[in-house]
Amino acid sequence: MAMSVKWVAELSHVREVTLLGTADLAYWKDRLREEKLDPAPRDGQAQVMISAADLKYWGVRFREVSFSVQVRPVEGLTRPNAAYLLGAYNSLRMFAFVERVFFLTPYRYGDVRISASLPAFIHVFKNDEVVFRAEMADGVGPGREPSQVGEDGWDGPVFLPEKHRRKGRPGKLFFARVRGDTRAYPLLPSQDVVAIKPSSGCEVLQALSDSHFVAKQWNIREDAAHAKSKTYKRTDLASLAESQCV
Repeated sequence: MAMSVKWVAELSHVREVTLLGTADLAYWKDRLREEKLDPAPRDGQAQVMISAADLKYWGVRFREVSFSVQVRPVEGLTRPNAAYLLGAYNSLRMFAFVERVFFLTPYRYGDVRISASLPAFIHVFKNDEVVFRAEMADGVGPGREPSQVGEDGWDGPVFLPEKHRRKGRPGKLFFARVRGDTRAYPLLPSQDVVAIKPSSGCEVLQALSDSHFVAKQWNIREDAAHAKSKTYKRTDLASLAESQCV
């Protein structure tokens, strides 16, 4: 019998900046092999999503950023989107703790700052040091016109790292859904800045550096809708396949 996806958070008026890019396909094939996942290639490269959001839950405002690699849908999953969550940071220690302990997601506390207004940026601080920095150049010039404008988003299962599951238990995942009016801009390498500075405890940033991440596109949503499901076992996928995000 098919099970319906149970949403635990459905948030509106989210200010979001997503940075899309590529990374070394062989690196991620090797890294994801033990997770029984395969990166979804495009033009011979793995596809990386870095998504930052400024949002409010139960009246509490916070910011978070997640780092994911897009993967091929597993057997029985017909929708085209799926991702593997490398790691994430939340600006509230309590929310990071809840994510990590109750939802088994790889969240850590970090000072996350974003702007969904031009020029957009994503900053992540650890111990008062910038460990991730992505900034649009100020001003609108040649090549800065949006390449796409209109309703867009992403939905599908997000697989969690194997090491975050309890011993002897099946792997975990949740479903995510993002929708909203989207402005897509090409990243301008000669003007925009993307800097990664891995430090102790920043395994996800080290992986981006080691896999030669290259940013390609900004997606900006100033009024998005986000939804996140409860955490499921991978063995539940067959039952959930018929009732995926719509």
